[in-house]
Amino acid sequence: RYRKDVRVPVGHVVISEKWAGSELHTALKSLLQTVVSDHLGLIDFYPSSDSAVLYISEAELLNENAVKRKIVKLRKNNAKRPYVIAEQAAALQEQYNNLQQFAVMELGIPLLAVHNQTEAAQLLAQMEAVESGEKENPFLVQRRVAPMGSAVTACLLRVPGLGEVKARALLQKYRSIRAISLSSIDDLTKVVGPASAASIHRFFNGVK
Repeated sequence: RYRKDVRVPVGHVVISEKWAGSELHTALKSLLQTVVSDHLGLIDFYPSSDSAVLYISEAELLNENAVKRKIVKLRKNNAKRPYVIAEQAAALQEQYNNLQQFAVMELGIPLLAVHNQTEAAQLLAQMEAVESGEKENPFLVQRRVAPMGSAVTACLLRVPGLGEVKARALLQKYRSIRAISLSSIDDLTKVVGPASAASIHRFFNGVK
């Protein structure tokens, strides 16, 4: 179940009780204020009143079907902008690629990769800054970009070798991560050049 009445003050992140005292919680507390709640249901974090984050651990990646069911439930929560943060480990690259294609290409939900809980805390703090609109955008997205830009750009910056300038160029042309993921290498090349286009295509299609 979801709480559609969650209100998150600027400078805060609401976290599920199951994360209380974790490495992620400790790291997050050094960056901003946290509010622990035992009424969030499926949701792990609320970086703002309008965004809901589901966190997929490395262990959870082993059960792809269960994870996909959770993401489908997240997608049905239309009152919030859904995001997925997933731990990316070399040993589980195939499972991560499958999850990425399912979330991004089939459901249109941005999936952001992290390597550990400390990195996840930093990402959540960045999301809070962007979503609240009270701080400078850490992803350097121009104001004319659509509201979803922050999450899309964060995902694009995970593409090997793709910097902020090219990420902004892609976002300004395609507007959504789904559109980018479905684009051909030829179309992407016109925006970011052949090397970056190939890297983006591999990233979204799981091609080694």
